[in-house]
Amino acid sequence: MRELKFNSTQEFEELFAKQSKDITDYIVLGIAEALKFQKDSANLFAISFEEEDSHSFEVTLPRSQWKQALKKCMNNYQEWDAGDEQIDVYLLLKEVKKWDSED
Repeated sequence: MRELKFNSTQEFEELFAKQSKDITDYIVLGIAEALKFQKDSANLFAISFEEEDSHSFEVTLPRSQWKQALKKCMNNYQEWDAGDEQIDVYLLLKEVKKWDSED
């Protein structure tokens, strides 16, 4: 699992206040890994803070949210003119829809 370590809560807020390519990439990778192993939730990343050594927070996404998240990721890649990534997410979204229809 990818780990995001922040020096302060302000640094954390700044990252999540705007669309981040790293976060978008982590979401796509987490969903792709969960789909590969047919899990019901995707482990996206862990968040920890320098000032709080003993605490780490895992961010997961339930399968019911994957399609919505992937559509948002596709839109982000489109805004960033990242055509290859956009196509990859489109194909991943197709696989998620196919898996959902098999249940």
